[in-house]
Parts: sequence; structure tokens; C-alpha cells
Amino acid sequence: MKVSKNELIASLKKAFEGLGFRSGDYQDAADMVVWLETHGFDGFERLQAALIYLNATKPIHAELVQEDTHNAVLDGRGTSILLCGSEAVDLVRSQVMLGSCAAIELFDCYNRSFIMQRLVKAAQRNYAFIAYWRQLDYCVKVSIEAGAALPEYQTFTITEVLEPQSLRVFCGTSLEAIEKQYALQLQFGTLLETYTGEEMIACYQDSLEGGIEIDEALWRTLDDLVTRVLVPSTDSSRAGAGGS
Repeated sequence: MKVSKNELIASLKKAFEGLGFRSGDYQDAADMVVWLETHGFDGFERLQAALIYLNATKPIHAELVQEDTHNAVLDGRGTSILLCGSEAVDLVRSQVMLGSCAAIELFDCYNRSFIMQRLVKAAQRNYAFIAYWRQLDYCVKVSIEAGAALPEYQTFTITEVLEPQSLRVFCGTSLEAIEKQYALQLQFGTLLETYTGEEMIACYQDSLEGGIEIDEALWRTLDDLVTRVLVPSTDSSRAGAGGS
């Protein structure tokens, strides 16, 4: 079945609210899913994987375990980027406001690809970002220049020991500044693939023009989650609905 972008966002927001996400968190999570799906990154497939965990536990946020002037470490405590992605990006961005570049490492977190939407949004405030993580047997690197609308997405062979569920994010006023300050940490293996901004735009335009294809089973799952936040229809609620 096909749905519009607005329909999808509205349903996702309510579904995440049904999972116990707080106001603000469920808006961010909905935006992350829609951005990935409409830009060619299999947002629905990643969401289905995340729901297995999210539907079985209460929302857990990351915990700050180490911080200095320009570096921080967050313990994801086994949660999803859908819950802690905004927190991580806001933290590293706040450190850049103090001057120079900054870096953050987030470990024990899942669904890391969703971080891309948060980086894109933060880049509109004139911050540049580089993020990378291990995905299966390769390394994903996402770069976005300050003010840019879309990132560069590349995959590389792995040349260092990367924890399977960790994520590193670097932030600065420009990609050049980040690459200069963190040159040793930003060394990658052989380039495997590049997914260009032009390809992302083409995918996004197709989604807007033709509607967003969603599996009916997933849509029913979202509907079931939405019902958790609907007010039950009782005699007293109906009596109060008319107002005075």
C-alpha cells in the first residue's frame, strides 16, 4: 500500500508515543524513519528491526559517562538511535559552540543509520559532521558540510577494531577543520561504494510523487501501537466531548 509523507509522519509519531516515547522524542524518531525511507536507506526495514526491541522494553536513554572540553562518551545502554540520536548530536554540537571541533563516541547502541537525519538537520545550523560506524563487515562513513542539505554516504573496508554497536560523531565549523583536527581518527580502508546526493534526491522525489510504499503488515503494527494512546470511548468521555 502507498501513503503520503504527512500520513506516515502522523502515524509514526503516534506509534512512537504508544511505545512510551516522550514529546519531542517521538517527533524526532518519526522524522528519522521517514528520512531514511524516502532517501533510499530502507527506513522501514530498519524500523521493523528496531520495533522488536522497542516493543519489549521501556524507553531507555543514553548515559553520559565521560566528558571533557571537546570530547564525550555516551553509554547507549542497549537502546536505539531513535531514542538517543538527538541527544548525541546536540551534545557534540554544544561542545563546538565553545570553540574548535568536538567528538563523541556512543557505544552499545543500535539502529545507527538513523543518525543521518539528525546530522542533516543539525547541519542546517552551519555545523559540519563526520560520523562512522561498523555495519556487518564494512565501515560506513557519513559526511555533511555545514549548511548542506544532503550528506555523502560511503562504505570502506575495516582497518581498525570497531565495536559492533558503537558510533563516532565528529563536529566542527567545516569538514576541513574536522579532518585536520581528527586526522588520526579519520583514516579508512579501501573505498567500496559511494551513494551520491543525486541518488538520494531522485529517491526522495519518487517518494513524493508516487507515494511511499509501506508493507501492510507494518502499517497494521503501527495502527496497533497508535491505539495505545487513543482515549477509550466511554459514556463519560462521550458526555464530556460536547463541551458547554
